Amino acid sequence: MTIPEFCRWARLGKTAVYREIKSRRLVLRKAGAKSLILMSDAEAWLRSLPTASAA
Repeated sequence: MTIPEFCRWARLGKTAVYREIKSRRLVLRKAGAKSLILMSDAEAWLRSLPTASAA
């Protein structure tokens, strides 16, 4: 998926997504000039997030 598609999927803004990419927690792939995030990488990123405690 493209970065805007990932933003909608993850409900995150572009700044947060680029921060995750820069920190290498999210993998960005290139197809020519196009930047893509594989669904499997997106799901792995989601699974790697810390769990929230019930408050």
